[in-house]
Amino acid sequence: MADGFRQGLRVALMNVVLEGDYQYEQELPLGLAHVGAFLRKKGYSVVFQQCFASGGPAQINAAAAVEADVYGFQLNMVNFQPVQMIVQMIKSRKPQAVTVLGGPFLVSLSQDILKNEPLFDFAVIGEGEYTLLELLQALEKGEKEFRHCLGLVWRDPEGRVIQNDMREMVADLDSLPFPARDFLEEAKRDPVDNTILESIRMVTSRGCVGQCSFCCVNLYNKVQKGKIWRGRSPHHVVDELETLARVYQARVFNFADSSFEDPGEVGKRRSRDICEEILRRQLPVSMKIYLRCETMKSSADSELLRLYKRAGIDVVIPGVESVAEEELKFYGKRATVEDNYRTARMLRELDLFFVFPGFIMFGPNSTEETIRRNIEFLREFDYDYNLMTVANVLSLFRESRMYKQLKSEGRVIDSKHYWELPKYKIKDPFARRLSQHWENTLVRYPDTGPVNKLQVNLGNLVARMSNPMHARLLEALSDEYLELKTQYRELNSAFGTYQSSYFQHTMALVKRDCPGEILDAAGQEFFGSTYRRYRQLYEQLYEHFLARVRSAGFSLSGLVFKHFTSAIMIENTERIEKRV
Repeated sequence: MADGFRQGLRVALMNVVLEGDYQYEQELPLGLAHVGAFLRKKGYSVVFQQCFASGGPAQINAAAAVEADVYGFQLNMVNFQPVQMIVQMIKSRKPQAVTVLGGPFLVSLSQDILKNEPLFDFAVIGEGEYTLLELLQALEKGEKEFRHCLGLVWRDPEGRVIQNDMREMVADLDSLPFPARDFLEEAKRDPVDNTILESIRMVTSRGCVGQCSFCCVNLYNKVQKGKIWRGRSPHHVVDELETLARVYQARVFNFADSSFEDPGEVGKRRSRDICEEILRRQLPVSMKIYLRCETMKSSADSELLRLYKRAGIDVVIPGVESVAEEELKFYGKRATVEDNYRTARMLRELDLFFVFPGFIMFGPNSTEETIRRNIEFLREFDYDYNLMTVANVLSLFRESRMYKQLKSEGRVIDSKHYWELPKYKIKDPFARRLSQHWENTLVRYPDTGPVNKLQVNLGNLVARMSNPMHARLLEALSDEYLELKTQYRELNSAFGTYQSSYFQHTMALVKRDCPGEILDAAGQEFFGSTYRRYRQLYEQLYEHFLARVRSAGFSLSGLVFKHFTSAIMIENTERIEKRV
């Protein structure tokens, strides 16, 4: 690094992603977008660079050619090597350039990275706005000691890696600017009304009151100072929502909070205020939220969910995870089995949302009994049609509470490279073999991914048709909509019956300790011909209704949703011990 820089450093924030980790090309990670907006407010020149590393050398070269003094990268679970390539090219061209890493993946890796990778100069742990600001100010002064910069990992002049004390978390989120939305003007738009056809991510809060043993969100709660959950004021949230809806003509939003109604009763009142403010301003929006099952308890909560729908919330993801009490305890869930069933019943009776439960079919302590209870729950509530629910295998994050527990039991298989996810051993032989059959089916069988996307897209479409902003469309196509809804549910029910039956069949095959070739042949048949047949049925249903919307002269914005499979799945990541 150079001894010092001129005032007004140029900052480049680089979004390096692989196919599957972005919904559309104009999407910026909220972490980078928040930091960039904050630094701009403080007077710094900030540029964003989108690097879609799966596109090959041209994308890598374009990112490396960006002119700046300081380059910031957000690490995720799969982009370490592309980031490494870009930094190597930047440093070869411009040795004095400063490189900074950030992102939730760094909680446990920052010291290892700086010890092993001299290309990287700094790592920011935790919320990055003020840490990066202080680093820039120190660089401008030519400082070589950074002990005063809380939340920073760095090398001293002798090359020793030092992790400073953690910074206190930002208490007043309303004091921060809205995240940068540099590329939204270029987003794909509907030809009818010029509205954005993509989903926009927002956060109304930071932190999480949950203590899930597998989760990386609450890792920062353990190392940073301050309240573990902080919420933006309802007016501040709706101000951003209104800006995106009125200025950019965005319609579909993903509230990426850990849970929209956190932290309990106070949080539910806050979520009510947000919804009432949306209604007061008459914003044409459709939203997706995450929800805790332990919070939905009474008729008052049922009325709150009705308000959610009137305000434009159409998609709800309840964090169920399991209906085996022993698994919920192992996962650190506050919800009980009774909570999960009660919430599922409430959502089914309301029939207002597309409900897509967060679920872990296979985890380190799964057994034949827990698996059986889980698949029975999915069958009872018609959640068994979607492979992401039926076949989800838990991912293990280094330094999570679960990782430490499994490590102490000798059940962790650490990866050869420190930036890769570790694997784990499933103790029960039956669960281990069954999970190996179902793991990564979305990638291993080519027809499963398209079916999964169609199911999700149709679920979104059905729920969003009853959004208040589509009242005219719903009136014009009322008969067609009722037919769509009926056929979609019948299709899901029929396909769910097939999938649930096949799941039970694989359980029986594993129970009999059948040869691997028999299990493989069963998979080729079900995930092949059965999925291909239903793929055609889902496609026909989806495309036919979209054609009717277009022919009636209405926009598709606020209706369609581009579902994607994360790169961690596309890379065929093994989360459990290798197949035997």
